[in-house]
Amino acid sequence: MKKLAASLIGLVVVLTGISLAPQFLIDQNHLRERVTAVFQAQTGLELKMGETSFQLLPWPSFQATNVMLTRPGCSPFVVARSVHADMSLFALLNREVSFQDFTVDGAGVIVHRAREGQCSTWLPVLTQSQGEAASPPIAVAGRVHPRWKVSFGALHLKNATLSWQDDVPAGEVPFTGRIQITRLELDGMRSASPWVDMSGQSEHTVFTARGRIGPLARLLSAKAEQKGPWPFSLGMTLGSGPQQDHATLDGAMSDAHRLQGLAFTLEGHWASLKGLHRFFPQFLPVEIEQLDGTLRLHAVDVPHKVDAGLDKGADVALTDALLHVPERLRPDVIHLHLGHVLAPTGLQLRDVQLDADNGQAPLIVQSKAIWGRYAWRLNGEVQSLQQAVAAGLPDESAPVMVKMEVQGQDKTLASLFNQNEAEKSDAAQEHVSFALQGQMGRKGSMLDVSGQAGLLQLPDWGVFSGLLLHDMHLKGQLALGAIGEAGLPAVTARDVVLESQEIGGTATMTLPAPLGAAGLTGQIHLTHLDGTRFHYAPVMEFAGSAAEPSVPTLSLGAALKTVEPPAAAPSTESRSAGDRYVGAQYAGSHDREVEANPPGDNALGAAFTNVPGHDGPLARWLGVMAVQPVDVDFTADHLQTEAIEYQGLHLHLLGREGHVVLSVLGGAVQTVPLSGEIVLDGSAAPLRMGMKADPLILPARWVQLALNQPVTVEGPIQLVGALGTEGAHPSDLLQAIEGQMGLSVVDGRIYREVLAPLAGPAARLLKLGDGTMGLRCAAGVVQFDHGQAHFGDMALEVKHLSVLGQGSMALADQSYTLQLMPHVSVIGADFSTPLLLEGKGGSVHIGTAGKDGVPALPPLDTAKFGDDACAYAVQQARAGRQGLPLPEREQDHGGGAGGILRALGLGGH
Repeated sequence: MKKLAASLIGLVVVLTGISLAPQFLIDQNHLRERVTAVFQAQTGLELKMGETSFQLLPWPSFQATNVMLTRPGCSPFVVARSVHADMSLFALLNREVSFQDFTVDGAGVIVHRAREGQCSTWLPVLTQSQGEAASPPIAVAGRVHPRWKVSFGALHLKNATLSWQDDVPAGEVPFTGRIQITRLELDGMRSASPWVDMSGQSEHTVFTARGRIGPLARLLSAKAEQKGPWPFSLGMTLGSGPQQDHATLDGAMSDAHRLQGLAFTLEGHWASLKGLHRFFPQFLPVEIEQLDGTLRLHAVDVPHKVDAGLDKGADVALTDALLHVPERLRPDVIHLHLGHVLAPTGLQLRDVQLDADNGQAPLIVQSKAIWGRYAWRLNGEVQSLQQAVAAGLPDESAPVMVKMEVQGQDKTLASLFNQNEAEKSDAAQEHVSFALQGQMGRKGSMLDVSGQAGLLQLPDWGVFSGLLLHDMHLKGQLALGAIGEAGLPAVTARDVVLESQEIGGTATMTLPAPLGAAGLTGQIHLTHLDGTRFHYAPVMEFAGSAAEPSVPTLSLGAALKTVEPPAAAPSTESRSAGDRYVGAQYAGSHDREVEANPPGDNALGAAFTNVPGHDGPLARWLGVMAVQPVDVDFTADHLQTEAIEYQGLHLHLLGREGHVVLSVLGGAVQTVPLSGEIVLDGSAAPLRMGMKADPLILPARWVQLALNQPVTVEGPIQLVGALGTEGAHPSDLLQAIEGQMGLSVVDGRIYREVLAPLAGPAARLLKLGDGTMGLRCAAGVVQFDHGQAHFGDMALEVKHLSVLGQGSMALADQSYTLQLMPHVSVIGADFSTPLLLEGKGGSVHIGTAGKDGVPALPPLDTAKFGDDACAYAVQQARAGRQGLPLPEREQDHGGGAGGILRALGLGGH
């Protein structure tokens, strides 16, 4: 027993000595330097470690802290708090480092592909140039050492962070991402089917992946023999709880290192792709919920070609192939169901079904679309899945046959007008259907379009947003050009025929791709357009949106106020009012080519493009005119808008290289022929604008809104004259207006509050009856000169109230002075008192000339107006041109105070 005890004690001492010997007999610093030097000589990477320790019992093991891995001259791409490895003793005797268990705790891994390639952090393997030849020995500190083999039995990763960034795509935002790996277990790494078990999270989304893959040597080594299929089977989950998403991935590759012969099947269910969106935000621009189904795909094999941005000093075939897998994938089978898809535009798709049994089978698409308050059922079919994929590839030119039917889901419109259930109308979206059929491809598409609707509401399309069309019929052709670098093709609408109660006609239009050279061209012919039939209903936003419905407005003043073009050097050249009207050079020469200038290199482009905060409709429209040519011819047989009925209207819009000309080439209102032009010349600084009316007749409401003024008068306003201006800023354009314009309204309506200051104590009676009253005439001549607007030959007549006047306005601060002479004629008696109106902005001061401190001005020449002031003022405003007939005067009313008020149109109808 004593001998046995002594032997055991001796054995313990020996084992303890062997265990502790490396701590005292091995210089840890020297060992660390040797390991890092050999590692760099064999891989080209720098390895840095903090404290290290090596022990032999119970088995050889190695431990290090603060481990960093980096390329020379670059920042570390692997940082680990601690590394522990258990090694095989017998393998060490054969110059092989065989890690039985390799454990890394608290690691941070950065995968970065830099444009210069030098600091890209793709892990390199042996280069292809080394081939199958035996690895040569390496030299460290002047001594030659044979290479050691390195192998792993199991890898354990805990509490790690993996982040990635790809800077190679020039001109694009770098692709970045980051996930937390809670645990990664990779067992059986030397076997034919290693086991993978990983769990982690991205932000607050938990994920797991478990399964088996093929031999790791075939995946990581370029020298490994690729013989037989390399299988993989993984199960993945996303999220937690009963709503957990899950998917399975099963497939195989013939060459795992280069991802050649790749084919796999992906199936599963995702309640929402918001979690996946956190991983790849660039690739999911829409929100998708309730996705489930099966996808079978294969990757097209292409010759191996390394990107210029990758480091050519290492074999990066695997990492490069991974980057190009998405563009190589082709679907073989599709059976997908998407419960809800929400696009940034507000378009919703529900119950989307995509089915194709194989590559030669047709691709069937079914869905329900919701936009605003309305829903449609979509049914589409593509000739075959294989042809559909080929038609979308950049290198393919063969188009694919497609057809699509859109059926409207009838839904009441009554709630758009009245929330009272008892008073709702029977209006409904009825019998809405559209059909589309033809060929589509990247090189060009040709589609036949047809449709009909008993009642259709247009979606959010600018000024047509919410417009209701009754008994609508549509047919035509849609041609799409080749898809360019901008991603949008030129679109041509050919032989479009539209008929409805509100509008009808034909059109052929070409809409260029962004910054296209062809420009916007087209011919539009309307047989009828009845604006009095136009009815709008609110376009309601989809549920959950906080956006308010927008109401389209047209305001020239507001649009110009949003534009601040760069200041130009003041011109020393003096121009007359006639010279300022640049439209004269275009009169009668609409087809003439203008002198070429580089797109955007003009005052119009500078004034209306690239201006921060410019969002006015006119500013946006003119910005397009500055860079794209426009040639649109518009004709209308019958066009009814408000109180004006146009016959045979002919407009022409021409824009080239900063010149924009809108010409009225024909048309009439009743028997009055129309003629005029509006011109903008931005080919050189300063910007020049001009208008000629000879005559033009427009709705008075349009003119007031275009001038950003409140609507006070309604009816047809006739313009006769010419105006011109130039400047670099809106204020300069306003100050520099020169010319003369006559304005006249006959047989219109005027709002009562305009006349209230003239009624004195009776103003409170204006609240009774209608908000407007009949206007026999309102006419005058405006002369613009040196920042001043002079009003002359002014006359206004409402029933038995007439007002004559003259005055002026300073354009800089909008201050004005008006000298007025109101007349009231009742039962043959005339009453008149001269008034002086002074104001600025919203403040108005009314006084009697020569009284109340108001200075006496030279008397207004009322004699020239004669017995009928309207006839004289309208004649002067029209400058001898033909115009709409002036209504006859009304007969006298009875006497008394009530008769006077009724004569004025106050307190009665």
